[in-house]
Amino acid sequence: MFQNQLMTVQQVANILCASVSGVWAKAASDESFPKPFKLSAKQTRWKLSDLNAYIEMKAATTLH
Repeated sequence: MFQNQLMTVQQVANILCASVSGVWAKAASDESFPKPFKLSAKQTRWKLSDLNAYIEMKAATTLH
């Protein structure tokens, strides 16, 4: 998979095992969550590399 691949909100939800509304809520409330960007008025995307970095950061800070 390409690290610069652009992900839709549904794809982000699938990666995080979350709902679409949960992704939007996290984007609005979690400062460390990657910020999406607009490709056009109806197309919002996240960079896969940003999501992977977020997941790695969360995994590294999780208590075992």
